[in-house]
Amino acid sequence: MKRAIYRDENAVTHVIEFTIALTVFVLLVQAFTSSMNHRIGIDLDNNDERVVMAREVISELAGSQGKIGDATNWEDFEFGTGTPQLKDGATVGLLNGNGELDKQKCDALAKFPYTPLRDEFEVKQELRIEIQTLVPKETVCLWGSDPADTSISVKSEKYLLYNDGTNILPALLTVTIFESVKLSNEIYMTEIMYNPSNSGAKYEWIEVYNPNSFSIYITSWTIQDVQEEDNIVAEDGDTLTLPGKSAGILTTSPTTFKETYIDYEYVFSIEDTAIGNGLGNNETLTLSAGGTNKDVFSYTNSDGADGNGKTLTRDCYNCETWAEADATPTTI
Repeated sequence: MKRAIYRDENAVTHVIEFTIALTVFVLLVQAFTSSMNHRIGIDLDNNDERVVMAREVISELAGSQGKIGDATNWEDFEFGTGTPQLKDGATVGLLNGNGELDKQKCDALAKFPYTPLRDEFEVKQELRIEIQTLVPKETVCLWGSDPADTSISVKSEKYLLYNDGTNILPALLTVTIFESVKLSNEIYMTEIMYNPSNSGAKYEWIEVYNPNSFSIYITSWTIQDVQEEDNIVAEDGDTLTLPGKSAGILTTSPTTFKETYIDYEYVFSIEDTAIGNGLGNNETLTLSAGGTNKDVFSYTNSDGADGNGKTLTRDCYNCETWAEADATPTTI
């Protein structure tokens, strides 16, 4: 007697569908794994490149006194004015003649705009240079962008002695290379002489402050009142920059300012015979760059500093509060 053989066609169909689905899943896993391995390989390659860049920057900074032309005192020159100029090529070494990190050279890093110095070091990503003394633990030199918000960064470090002109202290030089972040380059109005004791628009001035660790191109900014906008202008062949952590003065007559107040390096000329339409007793002033970065301040003569030799001064460089105070141009 023959047995009957029953075929469950639905079961066969389910097996085929399961096999196809499993095959597709395996292919997707393989593709994802291959992609991740490729991504990891790229990240490892980038990190290797960052390590090399960081070490090369450390080597230049801690390898010599630096040089511009035949002079080792490159820190005494300006980025885009005078002769020679730092923008024309300088070896940026931070050591003094005794092989110690030199405070004046470290401070002079602030004369460089961000991109030119980064390019001088041949760094293709973002850069930060920091010197921190060990005892007391204090950051005494800082230049560059902030890596706080980046997920990938590489550091190179070197222990050296730091000479601040009085003391010689053990210190750590750190160079950080990291992925790109938004670079802050704001500047702010901090003091205004709108009604000077000496009559005339050439005695009016506005103090501005650069809180960044690197210099900014001041000629990319404009100053305006409600009626007129003025450019900040340079002499032929000059590239005007305001160093990091420094104040600058905007006026129609740098010569008059220096003769009346203080002989100062960073006094910049406005293109017109008056700031805006002349600083009056009721003004809204706007300091801006390309219509994006803006600092705005409005005042009336009831706020003070109306012809008494005093100025309207900001409580801190980016505070909302202003008040009448003795004139202290170039001092924040």
